[in-house]
Amino acid sequence: MYSVTPMKNDDIPFALRVWRAQFERYCKCGSFPDFWEGGKETIEHYLLRQIEDENAIVARKNDEVVGYMAWMYFDFHGERSAFLPISGNAANAENENMIYHEMYMTASKKWIQDDRFNHLWMIYYDDAGLQERLYDLGFGSYVIDACKKTDPQTFTSAPVYKITEATQNDADEVLAMENESDDNLLRPPVFLIRRYCDKEEVLKLINDEKVFIAWDKGRAIGMMSVDINQKHHFEHLTVAESAGGLCAYIRPEYRGKGVGTQILNMVCEYCRKNGKPYLHVSFESANPDAVRFWPKHFKPAIRSVRRGVNKDAN
Repeated sequence: MYSVTPMKNDDIPFALRVWRAQFERYCKCGSFPDFWEGGKETIEHYLLRQIEDENAIVARKNDEVVGYMAWMYFDFHGERSAFLPISGNAANAENENMIYHEMYMTASKKWIQDDRFNHLWMIYYDDAGLQERLYDLGFGSYVIDACKKTDPQTFTSAPVYKITEATQNDADEVLAMENESDDNLLRPPVFLIRRYCDKEEVLKLINDEKVFIAWDKGRAIGMMSVDINQKHHFEHLTVAESAGGLCAYIRPEYRGKGVGTQILNMVCEYCRKNGKPYLHVSFESANPDAVRFWPKHFKPAIRSVRRGVNKDAN
């Protein structure tokens, strides 16, 4: 029913049309900015680069482009990987799963021939049909990207913790919580290894971004950092009007007590003052603390899934 062939430069306008329709179908909402205005060129540049590297295909029906995939190769946690960003794949609504199936058959064959046994794929969070199909193929959820408007927050009770903007004098407190956070991610069920920060890196973080600290009777109990210097990015679909790079850590004995929500309210206020009406976050779906907190405030928009193919497949 569908023919799958290498993508050519002339296919790009038609591929972009398919991508735009899919974005509006699954992602366009009040919580998420419209990436198309200002971001179209970043997708075009990405597709041109992957066509040049022979890492792009299109699906056709009666000579009409009905889907495409454009991937990149890199090493991910020591594994040779193929990666499909959210702007690197799209399919028509009609027979979407079948179109993706035919394209993945072609793409995965090349990936395995190139010794890429780790497959990473970004899909829209609300595309339940594609998610179910990919789970049957052996993919599992890995990272979730979510977004929200930075409108004023409403608390059910009065804030009880002191929130301050971190200065370089707070570097030791921030460093301690950063390293506690890394330890926390290494534990089950996340098992995510991150390199420990040093004080110089923390000082740079405080200088380059905004870090907020929550205090209880003089003790630092949690923090959240945010970067307002965002641009249109083809992977996370951030725009110049969004802030992102959110990282948060609340000490275990203070979780569930409203600390994170109170800091987030301060972050949103800071973003509004700096002309950023949208706030973006990425978090591991295996992190139970993150899964409990972020979706309460943010609209999940993109799900990254991962499949490990048997290493003897080639």
